[in-house]
Amino acid sequence: MTYKLSSTLSGHEQDVRGLASSAIEDDPVIVSVSRDSTTRVWNHVNTSSTTDSRILFHSPTKSFINSVSIVGPAGIGEELVASGGQDAMIYLSDINNQTVGSLDQDGKYQLIGHEGNVCAMDFAHGEFISSSWDTTAIVWNLQEFVPKFILKGHESSVWDCKVVNNKNQYLTASADKSIRLWQGDREIQKFLGHTDVVRKLLLLPGGNQFVSSANDGTIKVWDLQAGRILKTLFGHDSFVYDLALLPNGNLVSTGEDRTVRIWDVSKGEALQVITLPCISVWCVTVLSNGDFAIGGSDNLIRVFTSNSERVASQDELRAFTEAVQSSSISEQSLDDLKKTDIPGVEALASPGKKEGATIMVKTVDGTIEAHQWSGGEWHKIGDVVGGASSAKKQIFDGKEYDYVFDVDIKDGEPPLKLPYNLNQNPYTVAEKFLADNELPSSYTDEVVRFLETNTAGAKLSEGAADQEPQPSTAVASDPYSDAYARQQGQSETHPATSIIPETQFISYKEFKQDSITNGLKKLNSSQDQSKQFTLEEISSIESSISNLSSSDAVELVLQHANKITSSWVTSSKLIGYDLIRLAIPKITAHDYLRNEAIAESVSKSIESGLDVVDLSNATLFMMIIKVLVNFIDTAGFSQAFIDPFNGDPTKYIFNTPFQNILTQVGDRATKLDPSAKLYGAAITALATFIYDLSTIQIKTKGLNCHSSISAAPVLKLVDKIGDVVVNSSAEAGYRLAIAYGNYKHVGAYTTSSRFPNWLSKWRESYGSKEKRFSDLAHDLTLL
Repeated sequence: MTYKLSSTLSGHEQDVRGLASSAIEDDPVIVSVSRDSTTRVWNHVNTSSTTDSRILFHSPTKSFINSVSIVGPAGIGEELVASGGQDAMIYLSDINNQTVGSLDQDGKYQLIGHEGNVCAMDFAHGEFISSSWDTTAIVWNLQEFVPKFILKGHESSVWDCKVVNNKNQYLTASADKSIRLWQGDREIQKFLGHTDVVRKLLLLPGGNQFVSSANDGTIKVWDLQAGRILKTLFGHDSFVYDLALLPNGNLVSTGEDRTVRIWDVSKGEALQVITLPCISVWCVTVLSNGDFAIGGSDNLIRVFTSNSERVASQDELRAFTEAVQSSSISEQSLDDLKKTDIPGVEALASPGKKEGATIMVKTVDGTIEAHQWSGGEWHKIGDVVGGASSAKKQIFDGKEYDYVFDVDIKDGEPPLKLPYNLNQNPYTVAEKFLADNELPSSYTDEVVRFLETNTAGAKLSEGAADQEPQPSTAVASDPYSDAYARQQGQSETHPATSIIPETQFISYKEFKQDSITNGLKKLNSSQDQSKQFTLEEISSIESSISNLSSSDAVELVLQHANKITSSWVTSSKLIGYDLIRLAIPKITAHDYLRNEAIAESVSKSIESGLDVVDLSNATLFMMIIKVLVNFIDTAGFSQAFIDPFNGDPTKYIFNTPFQNILTQVGDRATKLDPSAKLYGAAITALATFIYDLSTIQIKTKGLNCHSSISAAPVLKLVDKIGDVVVNSSAEAGYRLAIAYGNYKHVGAYTTSSRFPNWLSKWRESYGSKEKRFSDLAHDLTLL
């Protein structure tokens, strides 16, 4: 029984991280979740489509959604879809709902209890369980929407969880390399055997055995009661992300090695290996008709079938094969590759030793190709290429990498090594780095941003890390490739550019603890005694800053900083806004949703600060703007400043309070004294604020879909302060010019008029000073 491509479903804008399946009138239905913050429902799943899906749920916090589960009628009396992810919330939506949820709808029901990314959920035997990066799993009471059991004991993220039976028994898998069996909230057995993060669990029929997969590349079959390993399946070359069971009892697995593998568990053998044209194959689900669907890092869902009547057309099959064959495979992903020992194409005349076996062959022209044995024949799966130039390769733990970064974690301690190859998925690298060094998983996004920032412009296909990236005018024609998916944002009305659109968020998170605490003590002593902090309160603030948790950050904003910004003299308010600035990045979406007073307090502090800022005090103005910058990328910003447009839940606008803030910002910026201390830094912060707003405009569908209306208040501010920014510095002008390009890219500027005066001035003054300036100036002429 051989599986072939049946259909390709496109619609998500980022990685497809989770899949679940259901059926409507005996027709299979797929439910998918993605890093693009949406949950989608797909009908007609055996027909390739770019449009045949509907958005069931859109995260109100614009957070990644990583896990999905169907909660059947036995749980709550109706069939619901559970979506969980980065904001620590679980949202339950009616699968039959035909409208997109608005910002204030938040799904039909919400489950609040986790304090970190919800990475797995399972509904079985009438019970619902979830697990999280917060090291816990929660069994939920779905009648009252509260935790029934909280399973505590794992030492790191709990990557998967399962309901074992109807006797209050549960199974969990963790980054601490263990699997644990629970009776209620009591651990009754621990399973050890994997040597790396355990990613997935699958209970086998009969309830006496289960399967696990891990970052060590293995799949293990366990005896549930005896706690011993019955069989280990070898074949994947990297992390094994997901598992599913086919109707005939065969196992399906997906991984970081670009493959889907179908196993005969009883024999411990791979029956078929399917290579995909994407870096990560994140998830798999089996459909009601016996087919299976997978989701990957190229934003696509692919359905595979063994039924000849549901196989894709010859054109689609050919395109899929060509996409796989045109993929690039980095040298670093191949163990002990010696180009001098690689045989010629004549080696393909001999059969593979087993299903999934891979060999390298050298063609007549010297190209090195990778071929995989599948279905009784060799299939080309890509060309082997170099990463960074050989002079740039770095050795770490005996392997070559394009980059090996030093990451400083604590003062006085040696930096940690972060190895990275350009062909790797940065999220996978980040997760492994944090797990290996026992660091909180909540830092994943920061590590990814670090990798993307420090490898900006470097591409595997360029062959040398020290080459300047060249603007590409070629459009990927392969609809199955990652490149094609990325280019969908550039339609015929958006020529290829080298910088625009730019969506990397800039924030102001760094701070010096001693400087803040010393300043707090000094300024505190100069206030009226009734408004001073006590010694105990000062000590509490110092302690909070030294190891800032989300709860400490909330307290800083609601109590300590609020006291300073509302009651201290204007000349001393700076320290209050500095406390808000450093606290905001630590406050979770879960905190904002649970306590609306947080966002309200931040917004009021911003408004009151702009009301009283002395026009000679550029430093205070700068700090208020930095608060705004850090606040933009939070759930609190959406909560405080974004509303549905004319009652349409699919379109958003900035509300009146935020438009008033933009007006205040413009008024203050144009009147600030240019000779004031830190004036230049203040204007650069202002340009950064507008740039960050432009990245939100691109990434938020509800704003992006009618940019000419939603962006109007920001463009009004740009027109007002453009000259001020350009006169301040080249860097400030550069950031504002990128923002202009971003807004032009999404159609916020409705006319094709000439450049505004401030932009023309920046291009004339600085456009040829640095390569990044000239690249941007060139981009702007194309838009």
